Amino acid sequence: MEKIVMIDEELCVGCGACVTLCPKKILYIQETSGKCKVSDELKCDRLRGCEKVCPVSAIKIA
Repeated sequence: MEKIVMIDEELCVGCGACVTLCPKKILYIQETSGKCKVSDELKCDRLRGCEKVCPVSAIKIA
């Protein structure tokens, strides 16, 4: 299966801007790593709002 939501954990600063914005509520900040994760990328609306709001460009939508 091809990835839909790609998160570069090296770039992610765990600010949560994408989590707050995501209308499908599929993004979250993992407590242990402090990085953004995806719960169910098949629910992604692919509107790329998370890409636009990420201050470090850590998220890419296929």
